[in-house]
Amino acid sequence: MKEQSHISDNILQIENVLRRYLDLLYNGDTNLIETVFLPEATVNSVADGKIVSIDMVGFRERIAGRQSPASIGEKRDDKIIMVDISSPTTAMAKVECMILKNQYTDYLSFIKVSGKWGIISKVFHTSH
Repeated sequence: MKEQSHISDNILQIENVLRRYLDLLYNGDTNLIETVFLPEATVNSVADGKIVSIDMVGFRERIAGRQSPASIGEKRDDKIIMVDISSPTTAMAKVECMILKNQYTDYLSFIKVSGKWGIISKVFHTSH
């Protein structure tokens, strides 16, 4: 039973990170970046057939440089689709959210370091 409660604790910890992550996106709160992403994290997508990859400095600029959905009264629409823990230090999550009338699907890779889960990689797709 101890193993089961350990898994449940990890899922709860990851879900808490995911809720802060979705708050960050909806509210445009750059102060939350360090609470969800590891410093080495990257954000990746494909645009015009090319891979676009930015670090946390670039991600902070992107969030700070756009209107937040909250600021324009956009209805919040996000959900955690899946959390998969593959080892004591690695996990994957899938979330969906609506940001500025665009539907995003995010795959978030997690690593647990010093007892805390953090996002090490975000790969996303958007559809208009």
